[in-house]
Amino acid sequence: MKRLFMILTALLASLAFVACGPEVGPDGEGTPHERIIFTLLNTETPVMAAPDEEVTYKFNIAYSGGLVSATTSLNGQVLEGSTQSWENNPTEAEYTFNYTVMGSQFGETLDFVFTAVAADGYTQSVDYALWITANAVEFTVGMPEGLPNEIYSDATVNFDVRVECGNILKKIEVFKNEAAFASKSDFTTEKTFSYPFSYTPAAEDVNTTVEFHFIATDAKGNTAEAFYSVFVKKADAVGKMLWSEIFDTTMSISNTTEHNTTAGGISGNSASEFKPGKITDYNTMETPSDPANPDSEKVPNEGAMAGCTVYDNDVAALTYTCDGVDVCLTKYDTSSVKNVDGTYLWYRKAKKGWFRVDGLKLHGATSLKLSYSQAGGSVTVDYSLDGGATWTNIMTTKAAAEMHEQKFTLPQSAETITLRFSEGDGTAHARIDNLKLIEVL
Repeated sequence: MKRLFMILTALLASLAFVACGPEVGPDGEGTPHERIIFTLLNTETPVMAAPDEEVTYKFNIAYSGGLVSATTSLNGQVLEGSTQSWENNPTEAEYTFNYTVMGSQFGETLDFVFTAVAADGYTQSVDYALWITANAVEFTVGMPEGLPNEIYSDATVNFDVRVECGNILKKIEVFKNEAAFASKSDFTTEKTFSYPFSYTPAAEDVNTTVEFHFIATDAKGNTAEAFYSVFVKKADAVGKMLWSEIFDTTMSISNTTEHNTTAGGISGNSASEFKPGKITDYNTMETPSDPANPDSEKVPNEGAMAGCTVYDNDVAALTYTCDGVDVCLTKYDTSSVKNVDGTYLWYRKAKKGWFRVDGLKLHGATSLKLSYSQAGGSVTVDYSLDGGATWTNIMTTKAAAEMHEQKFTLPQSAETITLRFSEGDGTAHARIDNLKLIEVL
C-alpha cells in the first residue's frame, strides 16, 4: 500500500495542464510566444487503468492564432487514429482521445503526449502519465475459525488456508516473522485453492509469539493477505504416564448401550434424564457366570476397565467408587456434550456428587500434571496421600475450555495417590472424560 501511495503521488505530481516548453515562436529562437492552452475536460483525470479498460482524455485547446490539428503519441510514436484536424483554423477546439489498455502493458506506466499544431506553425505539448494496474476483483485469503492462540513446543498446528480469486492464482507465500517460510507457485488454471499449512515450533520459537503472514498473488498482480499469530509455550518433559482413563467399555452403562438410545428408559434428548449406574461394575475384573448366583464360577468381566491404562499395567490395583445416586457412567448423547465421546462420567447438577480412584501407584513421581476434558457444570479435584483421611485441592474448573490441566507437586513421596473429582454445585450437569495423570520432569 505504501508503494502504491508513492507511485500515485509521483504520477499526480507529474500531471500538467500546460506544457513547460520553450517560449519560442516562428520568428526565431528566444522570441517570446503566446502559449497554446490545454484544458482537460474529464471529470476525473485518468491516473490508473487495468488491462482491457478504455480511458478517455477530452481537452479544450485554445490559441488566438488558430489551430490546425492535434495528435497523441506514446513512446515517441503517433498513435494510429489519434490525429484530429480542423478547417478554418478555429481559436478553440475540442480534442478527444480514447485508448484501450493492452494486457501486455500490465505493470507499466504509459506517458501519453498530446501535441497541438497552430496555424503559424507553432507546436506545443502536454503529457499525462497512466499507471496500468490489475483489474479489481474479489480476492480473499480465509483463515479457519477456532485456531489456537497458543500451543506447546512439542505440538503441531495443521489447517487449510482458503484462497478465492476472480483471476488465476500465481503464487501463495507464507512468511514467519517476516522471513520466507513456505510457498506454492505451480498454479495453472486454479482460481480457488485450499492451501495446506503446517507448523511445528523450532527451538528458538519457545516462549515467543510467532506471526505468520499469508500473501496470495494472482496472474494480474493483485494480492490478498491474512495473518495468524500463536504463542509457543515450553512443553513439559514428560516422565511416566501414570494413569489414563477414557471410560471406554462395551458394558451396559447406566442402562444404555448406544447414543440416543431409547433402551433402558433413556429417551429423547432431555438432559434431565439420569439413570445411575454402578461404577463398581466397570471396576470389577471378574463377575459371576450366573448373575442370579453370586457364588457361581467367576468369569472375566469383558467390559471392565477397558478404557484404563496405568504405568505398570496393574489395572486391577485400582478401585473406582462414586456417589452412586449422583454420579454414573453413561453413553447418553446430548448437544451439551461437545468434547467428550463414547462413555463418559456424568454428574447430576448441583448435587455435589463425587467420583474417586484409589490405589493409583506413583512409582516415585512427586511432580505431576493432571488433565481432563469437561462439558458443562463445574468440577473440583482433590488428592489424598493417606487413603482419604486428608485432602489437598488441585483445581476447580468450569467448562470454559475443552481440556483442563494443572501441574502440582507432592509434599513428600508416597506409594499411591487417591484422586477425587467432585461436582462443584454447578447449575448444569457436568461431564468429564479423557483423564490423565503424568509425571513431569
